[in-house]
This record gives sequence, structure tokens and C-alpha cells, in this order.
Amino acid sequence: METTGVLIDACVFIEHFRSKNKDNTLFAKLIRQRRKLSVSAVAKYEVLAGAHERDMPEWQRVFEDVTVLPFDDSTAMSGRGIYQQLKRDSKLIDIGDILVAATAIANDLPLATLNRKHFERIRDLRLVVG
Repeated sequence: METTGVLIDACVFIEHFRSKNKDNTLFAKLIRQRRKLSVSAVAKYEVLAGAHERDMPEWQRVFEDVTVLPFDDSTAMSGRGIYQQLKRDSKLIDIGDILVAATAIANDLPLATLNRKHFERIRDLRLVVG
């Protein structure tokens, strides 16, 4: 069983929330692997910004055992590097994705995502994909 940490992208939480069979989601797989679960403040915002008020108690339960990592100076510098690399390569992605990736890199964590297409463009980012 894994005991290493992992940063979870918003899409992983949303897939789990919407799934009828929650045991087959990437989020459930990470829990079974006993990973130390983290989320960037940016990804948590992305999830909660789109959540209905009636679903907030369930979202609060989901985030109870997940460490929220802040957007700090090292994350900002990492994000700058990612942006510059993607711009130079003419492969820019959404700023939210850049900030989530920057959080993963700044905290030396792999990123669990279902959005391989965007995140594969970022050098030095390790992915855990569903």
C-alpha cells in the first residue's frame, strides 16, 4: 500500500461526487492506497464555487480529511515558471490548472487528475491518472 502524498485535482473530487459507483473512482482508489490526500486552495475553490448550497454538508465531509495547501510565494514562483514554459511552447492552459500544477510542484507531490491532456504539457509534473 502507498503511504506517499498526492495532490488531488478538482475533477477527481467532482467525478467521485457525481458517481453512482463511488468505489470505482480515482478518489476511492487513492483512499484505498492509503495516500496522504491534499488539495490546492485553488482546486478546493473550483469545487466549492460550482457546488449547490444543498450539497455543502457533503462537500465539507469530503474535505475533512484532506489537507488544503495554500497558494504561497513558492507556489507563485512555480506557477510563473510553468506559465513561461507553456507560453514558450505555445501550449497554454487554463490559469486554474497552472496554479494547481504549481502547487503540486512546489510541494513535491504528484497530481491526481482525470485531465491528462492539459497536465501532460507541464515538465516536472508527476501525474497519477484515472
